[in-house]
Amino acid sequence: MGALGLLGLGLSCEKKNQGPYDIQVLVVNDNGLPIQNCLIRMYAPVGADGTINAYATTGFDGIARFEYAYPAYLQLDAVKGSWKGCGFAELRDVNLVETTIVIKPFSDPNNGCPPQ
Repeated sequence: MGALGLLGLGLSCEKKNQGPYDIQVLVVNDNGLPIQNCLIRMYAPVGADGTINAYATTGFDGIARFEYAYPAYLQLDAVKGSWKGCGFAELRDVNLVETTIVIKPFSDPNNGCPPQ
């Protein structure tokens, strides 16, 4: 078998990740301090198995955890009082997806959220 045949054989054995996925969302303020008891909504308009809409609250460490079974592109909204921040997570290549959201006042246009 030639070198190209071996290369093709090696590439065809590469396993694609198909979940389940663990999503960890760290919520911090502008100073990088973790925010406890922040409500996180993980959602997408349409997922592989229907509408994705899940909620979790950050712990003492500022981290909320979710689990999802299929590849997807998800929006994450973090809200605590009059503070808000948004982020995204793509579930595709790795089982553990970690992302950080910085929350800011609702009126701050740099809170990472799409315009309303």
